[in-house]
Amino acid sequence: MNPSFFRLLLCAAVSVLVVAHANADTTVHSIDQVRGAIKNPDARAAFDREMSGAALPDGFGVQLPPGFSKNLLAAQLAPGSDPARVILAGAKPWPQRPGWYVAVVCLAVAPVPQDLKNPASSCDGFSDSQDKQIWFGVFERSGDAAPRLIARTEEAVAVATDWGATNIDTPQAIGSDDGKGPATGLPDNWQRFDLAPYLLRDGDYAFGVRAGWFEGYAGGGASFEALYLFHIDGKALRVVFAQPMLFDKMIAGDWHKDGTRSHDVSYGSNALSVLPAMHSGFHDLQLREQHGKWRQTLRWSDGTKSYQVQ
Repeated sequence: MNPSFFRLLLCAAVSVLVVAHANADTTVHSIDQVRGAIKNPDARAAFDREMSGAALPDGFGVQLPPGFSKNLLAAQLAPGSDPARVILAGAKPWPQRPGWYVAVVCLAVAPVPQDLKNPASSCDGFSDSQDKQIWFGVFERSGDAAPRLIARTEEAVAVATDWGATNIDTPQAIGSDDGKGPATGLPDNWQRFDLAPYLLRDGDYAFGVRAGWFEGYAGGGASFEALYLFHIDGKALRVVFAQPMLFDKMIAGDWHKDGTRSHDVSYGSNALSVLPAMHSGFHDLQLREQHGKWRQTLRWSDGTKSYQVQ
């Protein structure tokens, strides 16, 4: 079963980022009823795209804008790297900053076969999360001039998503077997840019990246998604937020006499809001359960240069 079957593409609003209907939990008689159990129209549209087998949108901008190339991105974002290790290179205009572009390069630990039939659209690696490194950056380009690097991640991104204070279900691979270990983990895959207007302070925006996990079950599977926010700090591009946003599960149940099989369908999601209140010059952020009561406020910490749960 294709893991992407379970991934949902999200729709961003201007100030509140809407993902999917929250904490849905239902049982359907057969797999062909799963679509009807997904009530959110954006999630249903994503389900339709996955089921049709149609190509997914170019979330990382691998169809590069004029002036950008795979070699340029590798050299600028991961200096000294071998271009033959590039799995994916992408760039997209940053709507909140005209003339600026967000960019990514994903590297394998060894040279990538050049005869791959399907170019990568996400940074998944080849066998596990240790097989890839991902770097991000911001460029400026005006007219026909060459892109100018504004800021980049100073090393391959290795900031874990924090599942320690969330209402979103946790992937089995995160945390320890006894449940006492830290509930943090690096994504299995990096999926796409999220270019909603994340205004952290006046005139100072962050951009988002969606990352995910997938786990398969006998007769079903689950996907989980997190949001990473990147903020420019001088010439450095830093992760300032890494929180779970979404999960969805489809678990096979009892067989019926007509040959169909029940499926338990559950999914939950949060929205991220930029609040008017500020601390240390940065707007507070709030995660809130879609159509639910759960809330979590995050405030800027000068010590960590990132948002921390309150």
